[in-house]
Amino acid sequence: MDTPQHRIRRASRLLRVVSLAAALLLPVLVAYLWAHVERWADWGVTWSDAFRIAGVAAADLSMSQRLLGYLTDLPALAAGSYVFFTLAGICRRYGNGELFSTAVARAYRRFALGMLAWAGLKVLSQTLLVLALTLDHPPGQRLLSIGIGSDSLAMVLVGLAVHLLGQVMEEGRRLQEDNALIL
Repeated sequence: MDTPQHRIRRASRLLRVVSLAAALLLPVLVAYLWAHVERWADWGVTWSDAFRIAGVAAADLSMSQRLLGYLTDLPALAAGSYVFFTLAGICRRYGNGELFSTAVARAYRRFALGMLAWAGLKVLSQTLLVLALTLDHPPGQRLLSIGIGSDSLAMVLVGLAVHLLGQVMEEGRRLQEDNALIL
């Protein structure tokens, strides 16, 4: 019989596998992309605004510039992997039938803080990328650019909403415990 609990467990197992794969593959795939920037257009990967701002074509990057580009992405990639690992933990708890616990509520808040960190670190990564791409320019022609994109703003909003969800879940759990004592 396909009960709601069974559907939750099945969906959470699938999402857990996807989340773990994303957490592990995110830095690897981004490293692969940086190693093959000349093929980005073939794969449908859009150019970062940092290249336009720096006046550099991605295909013309030296290997050291590609490495620097990847290193500028690492803090955001670490935050992204943290978010996916946290989501996998939430799904593990759901798969074990643990829906409304203090641990799940805390995990939602950690997920939210990870999303907020990821959004902030994406902005920092793009700033560092512009600087890295212009390091070989003469003094006075190096650039520092700070830009906040709609994807970062969306991540902030999702992070705030999920943080609120974690607080609501914790309060619901507390009320449920209080009601259990009354009955």
